[in-house]
Amino acid sequence: MKPSTWRRGLFGALITIPLVLAAAPASKDTLRVVTNADPANMDPNATDDQQHFQITRQIYETLFVYNDKYEIIPWLCEKYERPNPTTIILHIRKGVKFHNGDTLKASDVLFTFQRIIKDKLDGMTEIQKVDIDQSKVLDDYTLKLVTKGPAPTQIVLLEGPDSAILSERAYKASGGNFLKGGCVGTGPYQFVSYKSGDQVVLKKFDGYWRKGEPHIPNVIFRFISDTSSRSIEAETGGADIVYYIGPKDVAAVNAAKGVKVVSDLGANTVYLTFNTQIKPLDNLKVRQAIWNALDYRSAVTAAYGKTFGSVATGWVCPGIKGYDADIIAKFVPKRDPKKAKQLLAEAGYPNGVEVHIAVPRGVQERKDMAEVFQAQLAEAGFDAKVDVLEDNNFSVQGFAGKLQMAIYGQTASDFEADRSLVQFLPGTVGFKLCGFDNQKFVDAVNKAVMTIDDKARAELYKQAINTMMENCVTLPLWHKALNAAVRDDVGGFKITRTYEHHYLQYVYFK
Repeated sequence: MKPSTWRRGLFGALITIPLVLAAAPASKDTLRVVTNADPANMDPNATDDQQHFQITRQIYETLFVYNDKYEIIPWLCEKYERPNPTTIILHIRKGVKFHNGDTLKASDVLFTFQRIIKDKLDGMTEIQKVDIDQSKVLDDYTLKLVTKGPAPTQIVLLEGPDSAILSERAYKASGGNFLKGGCVGTGPYQFVSYKSGDQVVLKKFDGYWRKGEPHIPNVIFRFISDTSSRSIEAETGGADIVYYIGPKDVAAVNAAKGVKVVSDLGANTVYLTFNTQIKPLDNLKVRQAIWNALDYRSAVTAAYGKTFGSVATGWVCPGIKGYDADIIAKFVPKRDPKKAKQLLAEAGYPNGVEVHIAVPRGVQERKDMAEVFQAQLAEAGFDAKVDVLEDNNFSVQGFAGKLQMAIYGQTASDFEADRSLVQFLPGTVGFKLCGFDNQKFVDAVNKAVMTIDDKARAELYKQAINTMMENCVTLPLWHKALNAAVRDDVGGFKITRTYEHHYLQYVYFK
């Protein structure tokens, strides 16, 4: 049987779309997957880390997903209406069970959103336009979602895995402990165990609402942060799927017997971020000095080569609404260490100053870029330190406002710049990463996310981006490519471009 779902435009008619199931069930019982970072916890709403979602999105599900054509379609939500620009009526799919046997209700959805907002979790990025006090449950399977003004991208944002729905009863019964009873979703796999620094074990949920899925009874995720070690696992058959093969290892993995590297475009841009609230980066001239000291293109090429992803040509990737091909030429200077020294002296540091660049341990290429920057900055009078942090700690420290500079990625998961821009707004979880409290920027973003007209909205995105760039807040470095090494006997695997939360329910052994 092929279940059906629905799709519609902003205020258009509902359209039925078949959801195609994957091929025949697996012959083996365990899928071995390697990812490059420990998820640290099983809370779906408390992070924006892609490696985390590669695991948790198998356990929890979202109201909407993208189909193969990257059209947004309902998932846990069966259909919806928009009676006016500030109201969305969500009809929750009936017959969906949580892993504890409870039936998914509209109250679970509202509870999830209330918790995100109350606890200021990362999932706020997806629902920050929701007026949670005005939103309410209409009946067991109907939720009225009210937004603070028109929110043209709100439906698409609910695809984000940090807005995944959890069981209210399980959460409360566990006291919010996701490792002791709270890890309960509606997904194809349910949580079995987690060993810090080692692995997560999942098993098939027999009550999953999509009949015939998942195909493989068990999944074991192992965490390997070292890029070379992950490639060896792929080459030697130590895993069935290995996420993220380093650009320097792709050829060797492709040459190995029984494995191939699959890849696709991403929606993620990697930036060098500047915390404008921490000395000496609170001084614009210091930030300008750093921009003049760097040749980001050579750093990107040294880390990723010339064929994997691309050197940033805009603040967001080409094809993302808000992309501006002129932004780099307009704001990013050619490397000039002499001018950098002059700006540093004008800022009050004629003898140089110490600065720190933080990177996550699980992404070797970011460390490589940081080391190139370290050498370039030294020529301009900076004493630059590279701080390599465990992936979860990197996020925690960044969102706590404790990192001077960081090499950090933002995913435009709705294929518009708003998903990235709103994370820098005051009051959001990500604000303290840069601490950029600029009214011109805030006004442009807030107006953009309420603008229905596509052309006008894109222009407002560009205005906001221009303000960030002229204040040297985020320097675009690299437009990300996605890949994974997949054994030849594995079928049904596809790259998910948005948050890299690749759906394993479709995967089978040939």
